[in-house]
Amino acid sequence: MREHEAQARTPRRDARSAATGQARRGDVSGLHYTPDKARRSANLAAFVQKTRAVDSRGAADLQKLFAEGDFIERIGALVAPHGLRIDNVADAYTMWWITAWHAARGENDDPSPATLTAVRAQAAHAITATGEIARASDAQKQELAEALWVQSALIDVAMEQAKRDPSRLRAVGDAVRQGAKGMGLNLDTIDLTSKGFVPVGVGQNDAPATTPKPGSAAPYGALALAAGGIGVGGFLMLRQRRG
Repeated sequence: MREHEAQARTPRRDARSAATGQARRGDVSGLHYTPDKARRSANLAAFVQKTRAVDSRGAADLQKLFAEGDFIERIGALVAPHGLRIDNVADAYTMWWITAWHAARGENDDPSPATLTAVRAQAAHAITATGEIARASDAQKQELAEALWVQSALIDVAMEQAKRDPSRLRAVGDAVRQGAKGMGLNLDTIDLTSKGFVPVGVGQNDAPATTPKPGSAAPYGALALAAGGIGVGGFLMLRQRRG
């Protein structure tokens, strides 16, 4: 009887394990979305409109920048060698998280492969753990991800152009810091290590789990001036030169 009971329990355990594995795979697949070009045009137009509310000149520069070609696809080509995909919300948050943290400290460093991998895992875990973004529609995921990609690019260019001007570096860092707080993340309370983000003063991989809600990514109006003035080609040259 004991042998029979053990045999009867095994399939149930296997079924539960399989279900758990499928749930985990489902969670991971929830980080992806299918991009839509018409939706992308609408997202970028909305980003310009939000920027116009705080910086009309920056909004005009952004509008010109986006009109030069598919800005998101060009970003995708730059991040692909690092294993990041533009159709993955966690990847978008990873790049924004790292870029914003460096900017808040007056830096514009590229992360090591180990750091990038660690933060990517943290971002994916945080998003799947909260569930709100993972359960969002493709349209909501695309809106959030593309706003984060654009913000990362604006920060990157602004920091590159301000690197020899300490006062401009501080201004950019302050703008990024305030933008992050508007999304619920205090960049001054975390450190970036080879194991990912940890709370300041903590030496273990204890990751902050704050992630933006769908549609919550705010524009950085002041940073639009930096990117808009150089155009897509100039942005690519700056980024590739750094790479």
